[in-house]
Amino acid sequence: MGPQTKQALRDVGRRFGLDIRLNGLNSRDDLRFIHFLRMHRIDTVLDVGANRGQFAQQLFKNGFEGRILSFEPLPDEHALLIEAAAAFGGRWSVAPRLALGDKAGKATFYVTQGSASSSLLEPLGGFVEAAPQVKVDKQIEVEIQRLDTLWPNLDLTGRNVLLKMDVQGSEALVLAGASTILPYIQGVLVELSLVDLYAGQPSGIAVQQWMAEQGFGLWDIWTGFRNPQTHRLNQIDALFFQDGHGTTGEAAQ
Repeated sequence: MGPQTKQALRDVGRRFGLDIRLNGLNSRDDLRFIHFLRMHRIDTVLDVGANRGQFAQQLFKNGFEGRILSFEPLPDEHALLIEAAAAFGGRWSVAPRLALGDKAGKATFYVTQGSASSSLLEPLGGFVEAAPQVKVDKQIEVEIQRLDTLWPNLDLTGRNVLLKMDVQGSEALVLAGASTILPYIQGVLVELSLVDLYAGQPSGIAVQQWMAEQGFGLWDIWTGFRNPQTHRLNQIDALFFQDGHGTTGEAAQ
């Protein structure tokens, strides 16, 4: 099906108030993501910032056959996460309640009205104005650990690992705490901010440059949060894999 035919189908759908989605890899971010996981033989996903398990459940629904280990610091969400994971047996496990960062100890965690936006960093006023659900409801103290400290006890020897981060501005902290084990990680899925949303967060460009310096190439991006007032794109999800990993030749073997 050519691009003109695809556009014609979409135009017809819009006339009737329908959003026609095509099921090819070029049209579906979720299908393309699973395709890349298979290409790179990813069998384990570290789900950092799991909230209630939405990402993991969708990943399994889309056909992921590997193992997921989720991390979440919020008490209520962590309890719901354990409940959700129980239905998947040993394929989905949940780490003790903690946040991942660049050091071990205790840290203040900003709990927002919409819990999925909670973070180690405080949301900025402009972000709250554009998205009231990110207003801070309360602050709690959470345990924080480095991923490279936890790594030896995660039973990941011989695994092809993808690190997924949905940590609302504290991506650089998680990556800094994983610096010594990044060579053992095949892929990284990270939310990047194109504008300042949280106090002290790095720019998306800075994170991408740092990933390149660590030997990771950018494979895909898809749209994240848009400012509902201006419609400016504020966040994207970026998928990285180690350079030279998962070439066409490897995928065909």
